[in-house]
Amino acid sequence: MNIFTRLTTLAFGLLSAVGSAWADVPFKTSTIEDGNFAVGTNWYTIKIGSSGYVISDNGTASSIALSKVTTEYEAADLWCFVGDDTNGYKIYNKNAGAGKVLASPTTMSGTTGATAYVVLKDTADLTGYTDTWLFTASSDLGSDVNGQYMYQKGTTANKVNNRDNILAFWTGGADAGSTLKIEFAETTIQVAPSTGTFTASNSAGTWHSNWQSTATDPQISLNSGYNNMSTSDDNITAYVGSNVSSQDYTISTSTDYVIYGYTFDFKMAASTAITVSGGDQSYTSTSENQTLTVTGLEEPTASFNLAGGNYGVVLSNFIVTVRVAAQEPEPQTDLMISTGLPNYRIPAIAKAYNGDLIAVADYRYNGSDIGGGKLDLRYRISKDNGATWSDITTLVAGDDYAIGSDKATKFMHVGFGDPCIVADRESSRVLLMSCTGDVMFPSATRADHQGIARFYSEDNGATWSEPEDISESIYTQFDNSTIGTPKSMFIGSGRVFQSSTVKVGDYYRLYCAVLYKDVNSTNKNYVLYSDDFGGSWSVLGGVDVAPIPSGADEPKTEELPDGSILCSSRMTGGRYYNIFHFTDTKTAQGSWGSMATSNSSSNGVVATGNSCNGEVMVLPVTRIEDNKDMYLILQSVPKGSGRTNVSIYYKELASIEDFTDADALATDWDGYHQASYIGSAYSTMALQADSTIAFLYEEDTYGYSYTIVYKNYSIEQITDSTYKYNPDVNRAAFLVDGIDIKLEKVKEGVGTNVGCYEASAVSTIEALVDEFKADPTTEKYEALNVAIENLATIPLNSEQKFRLRNYLYPTYYLTASTSALTGTTLNSNDGKQLFSFLPAETEGEWVIYNETSGIYVGSTPAMYSSVPVVTSEASASTYTLYALSPGLNALLCQSPTTSGLNALHMNSSYSLVPWYYASSNQASFWYIEPTDIATDIAAVEAQTKTEKVSYYDLQGRRLNQAPRQGVYITSDRKKRIAR
Repeated sequence: MNIFTRLTTLAFGLLSAVGSAWADVPFKTSTIEDGNFAVGTNWYTIKIGSSGYVISDNGTASSIALSKVTTEYEAADLWCFVGDDTNGYKIYNKNAGAGKVLASPTTMSGTTGATAYVVLKDTADLTGYTDTWLFTASSDLGSDVNGQYMYQKGTTANKVNNRDNILAFWTGGADAGSTLKIEFAETTIQVAPSTGTFTASNSAGTWHSNWQSTATDPQISLNSGYNNMSTSDDNITAYVGSNVSSQDYTISTSTDYVIYGYTFDFKMAASTAITVSGGDQSYTSTSENQTLTVTGLEEPTASFNLAGGNYGVVLSNFIVTVRVAAQEPEPQTDLMISTGLPNYRIPAIAKAYNGDLIAVADYRYNGSDIGGGKLDLRYRISKDNGATWSDITTLVAGDDYAIGSDKATKFMHVGFGDPCIVADRESSRVLLMSCTGDVMFPSATRADHQGIARFYSEDNGATWSEPEDISESIYTQFDNSTIGTPKSMFIGSGRVFQSSTVKVGDYYRLYCAVLYKDVNSTNKNYVLYSDDFGGSWSVLGGVDVAPIPSGADEPKTEELPDGSILCSSRMTGGRYYNIFHFTDTKTAQGSWGSMATSNSSSNGVVATGNSCNGEVMVLPVTRIEDNKDMYLILQSVPKGSGRTNVSIYYKELASIEDFTDADALATDWDGYHQASYIGSAYSTMALQADSTIAFLYEEDTYGYSYTIVYKNYSIEQITDSTYKYNPDVNRAAFLVDGIDIKLEKVKEGVGTNVGCYEASAVSTIEALVDEFKADPTTEKYEALNVAIENLATIPLNSEQKFRLRNYLYPTYYLTASTSALTGTTLNSNDGKQLFSFLPAETEGEWVIYNETSGIYVGSTPAMYSSVPVVTSEASASTYTLYALSPGLNALLCQSPTTSGLNALHMNSSYSLVPWYYASSNQASFWYIEPTDIATDIAAVEAQTKTEKVSYYDLQGRRLNQAPRQGVYITSDRKKRIAR
């Protein structure tokens, strides 16, 4: 069984007391005495690259193979360092001994070092080799990893590198493949009066019960139970004692360390023998030294025993070996093993109606995504909650055909990948969807894009239908969007979720989410829903409102405790979140809120140094400490650095306040459970029939990306016994308990800036909150949401001028000159700080104009370039408002020069530049402050401040926007015709 090395900061705690000669390297130096490693030698593991391959003794081989990513701290995996920054370091291996040193040829060729391999060489025969090394810091594996480049002393360019899974060189630069993680593993500490102090003694200080080492990290202690220890020269004399006839002596170490073993010599302290026992060994003391050695313990404490009368032994050469506490691997099943090509990727899992677990993944013949060649979908089924699994079965096989004239009919069958799956809660039907075809997402066009394949099983996943391409039924819905036709899209892999509350017709509603590339190549996320178990799909919130409007990546979706829908999107460093609040669940009417970022800066979900898809799930639980019913949200991501250390983050949803908007949900997560300690990536999960979690993820288990791993968790395991699963949580009582937060949010949103609520909003919402408390029905809750959505706000209009104050730099206002846009402090008499918003042809889009300088705001340019000003409205760009909260808006360019680089952003020099929209980019948000100064532009039709307009068809059904054609009715009860 493997024991994974634990990646914690404790290893670097060892550096706190070291000298300046090695203060910048993550190791303590050691010494060699008389050809042997000295007592107190510090041993380390050395791993290379993002996959964390362990560097080990090459023995008699001509090179060091990089093939394993786990270690049990075998001697061959342990290294020590001798030297300093000035003279360089020599590196020794515990298994090879002090007679060998890590060395490399002095001759290189090309940029790869050719066959100049790094190996252990005899110290007496180093001709043509160098054995001195220096280090420099690397951040290629993430800022929280003390990464190091290692290079030959005197030749900075000759950095070690993983080349073809052999420890070699890259002489043309350095990157993650050249980055080492050097982690403390083991040291030895001598037990003697000179290496520690007695901390518990009799009043005279002559007899002692506890000795403690001077070394503190790690620190060890020796306890004799009673005052049974004294000293003899620099040795400890240990007695049985007068209290008992048998006394245990206990060795303990610091938190996060374990005792691996100990050894000491012992002889009688006088002329009477006693019994000395440890491990499975037992000796009778004599006048000559004998040796007791115990290894392989891996425990925080260890003990030996003295038995007999009150006599003693002199303990000498007493050495304790202390290691970093290792993380014992959790039970796991390697469902689909990759050791080369073809390889498995992208897991999906569901629980069928009969309780079976269905695990699906890509089988990639050349390791590529869809569009790169032949891919199958393969699956396994468990009928006993993951204890055993069926053989691997091909669900659908890709074709090897050469792309040509038959593309129109055969493109779809080249490959099938990125599966997402759901099983109906009331029948044996299972739906699976996947990407399909011979086109890659980034290069797709509306005319030549990936397909979306649909499969059904009618027997709980045992057999499957032939694939159908349903992509056009979804694409055509977006063709009439205000921005234009899409370029490409695909559904996020993993879990399609089925609502627990909304049933329309024969099925509970399904939700999934897509990554979508618009006509400007801006990546967005949308959520789709289906009321006929995937037979047809509609866009939640309409095609013109993306929950993640830019910078989006692979998404997931889930239902929150109040029935709202969460969109969770992959991003570097964490996740993006947004929430859809229903105003009519049955007809799927409602609106998206504002996107929020969850990462380290918000104490949220952290994916250090990586962007990777993971799963989101909400479950009813009881908090064990006080027996309080609530909900728990889980989000899996690789914790990092890089795609490593897949973990499940969790946050309690104790009331509506914890998810009243995306910002509340994104912040202050409670903890995480780490599932993997090595390279690991995509993950998903499902609730099993036994109310535990089926967790499926990719892992570098065999040193190759990736094996599909299954683990089974209870909620108690994930949350360290803080919560337990409880399917009987009373949803209505939960909502009533926290409903006041809806009113508080409205009160907080009252103000004078554009987007703020008017003061009259408070009494309206207060009355509806009271009604819900008295009768907590879905209808009353949605009536409250309707009222909040339609609250009168301070509008943006073209008849008055506005000042734009930056959120991050709140004393700076946008100021226009004839050549540039910059931030300056307030000057109430300066017309250059007054902007008009002119309505564009498309509803909701505006042209930004400064009358004093005579300029319009142009399209956002390339990154770091200043946003241009233009002198004609025809040359100006249009902008939309995206609200972070009432009164705080981003201004997003609708024709950016660079895809996604569309937000007006004030940099640290107070210049206006473009930036990617994200809720964490505070300099991209603005307070738009109305003034009483009228716009004096003849071409602008005056607008009046009105309440938010709603639109209805002739049957009275709420519309997301005004239709482009036909007859419709507005909330002011007027019939209108669109042509």
